[in-house]
Amino acid sequence: MRQSITPHRGRDWMDRERATDEWLRPDRVRIEPDPLDRLMSARRATVERTVQQLRGHGRVPRVCLYMLAVGGHVPRHSLSAARAFAEQQGWQVAAEDYTDCHGTTGPMARLGWDLVRRRIRAGLVDGVVVLTHAIISLRLDEYERQLTWFDEHFGFIAVVIPERDTAAVQQ
Repeated sequence: MRQSITPHRGRDWMDRERATDEWLRPDRVRIEPDPLDRLMSARRATVERTVQQLRGHGRVPRVCLYMLAVGGHVPRHSLSAARAFAEQQGWQVAAEDYTDCHGTTGPMARLGWDLVRRRIRAGLVDGVVVLTHAIISLRLDEYERQLTWFDEHFGFIAVVIPERDTAAVQQ
């Protein structure tokens, strides 16, 4: 049975207990978990599980590379970093790279990202390597939807610079 990486939407006993505690002790300091940490953990778990299953069946994970191009320039350095990362993991890198123009569109409106998802759905590759999670989307809800989709289709998203490191660089 596969676990979903999306949070439970219902109200169980823990949710009710937390709400009661907040009502009874409104002055108590509460620290909310960082959603980026949760997504990073879920993404890593999916990568590890998928790679382990593939290797258990005697297969080398096959990945493609995906980047955003700025000003129409091919992101050669980013693609090289992603390729080196994938090769360091012992993964087989597809010959074709996928890029889209950097812009305000979400991942579902991008042709290159659509092609990556089609390759995953068709079983031609097992995962995609990107430089940072922001390549997919700056919006965490969109990023989470993509992580969920890949998990549901037995694929994975690997990032060269982990989410936590990316957040530190952006600050």
